[in-house]
Amino acid sequence: MSAGTLTHTLNGHDELDITFARSDLAGVDESWWQYLSGTVLVTYTDASMEERIVSACPITSAHPEEDLENDTLTLQAKGVSWLLEPRVVLTKDYTAEDAADMRATNVAVSDRSFRAIAAEVVYRATDIKRSGHLPIVLPSRTERGDHERTYEGFNVANNGAWKRLQELTEVIGGPDLQFRPEWADEEHTRFQWRLIVGTDAQQTLPQTRSIQWDATSARTDVSSVSVTSDATQLAHRVYATGAGEGAGITLAQADVATIPQWMPLVESVISDTDAEDETGTALLASKAKGALSDRSLDQVSLTVRADPLRQPIGSWWCGELAQVTTGGLMSVPDGDHWLRLISCKYDLGSDVVDVECQEDQLTEAYEW
Repeated sequence: MSAGTLTHTLNGHDELDITFARSDLAGVDESWWQYLSGTVLVTYTDASMEERIVSACPITSAHPEEDLENDTLTLQAKGVSWLLEPRVVLTKDYTAEDAADMRATNVAVSDRSFRAIAAEVVYRATDIKRSGHLPIVLPSRTERGDHERTYEGFNVANNGAWKRLQELTEVIGGPDLQFRPEWADEEHTRFQWRLIVGTDAQQTLPQTRSIQWDATSARTDVSSVSVTSDATQLAHRVYATGAGEGAGITLAQADVATIPQWMPLVESVISDTDAEDETGTALLASKAKGALSDRSLDQVSLTVRADPLRQPIGSWWCGELAQVTTGGLMSVPDGDHWLRLISCKYDLGSDVVDVECQEDQLTEAYEW
């Protein structure tokens, strides 16, 4: 490539923009690079010559953007989760002839973990559909837990698979999730995505190694650090509305335990038109609790080396925890901080990564 950027966002789609010479596609069948059927695989080979996948994004460009003057092509692509946006969660693959029967069916799961529900959602949107299979490795769909979900067959407008997955991440205690690409063979000729979901006990993404960045060391892997404060999510009381109209609208409310004496009340309203009846009210209440925040959120921006000896990119991921050592900042105390990586931006061809971090906020910080 001659230019490109890749962005990972926690609980969101990877986004890729890449430019390369038009001659690179000479003799390559269009099915490899056309809308939906083609996928751009981004890998990184570190100093020890180990090649790791950083992202795998199906192409979203209907046609490549051609620059005749510079003889280049530009493609846009997004993570595989983007393919799940128009997929509907159903009990089976209905045809036009038996679509009327769909109204009375439900995809109902109970006594399951959030991880099992996420797996069920993806399975119902992929493997049971004609031409619907995607190379995604799912966690167990039968893992036991305390959660239940019902997706009515008639409710196709709200049963998009990606919408249902996002819903799981938004409720109080809901897990983070990620479709993580990996090699499917030792020769690196095939890849697959693995759906990674936090557990009911630990909602964040599991990680097998610690990430450590010391911004105060003379030999640091951190080239810059800055802090911004985001108060847009501040809300001491959240009202959540659902389906219905007028006095019959579904409604729930959540409040923080204590409002700081020096701060005036801040209220917020969220909505989910799919929520109705008692089950919907419980879902709204959970979403309202998840939207509460009694303070602004400090966001730490880091620029880090892509290939330090111990932790090259591809060995750590957006959504994981990092131990970041800071010093000399007015808004952040000196010392070690455990920060959640919420966004990672890669400039392809560069040896640095821009990382956005936030203080790890656990649900136990609130008393309901």
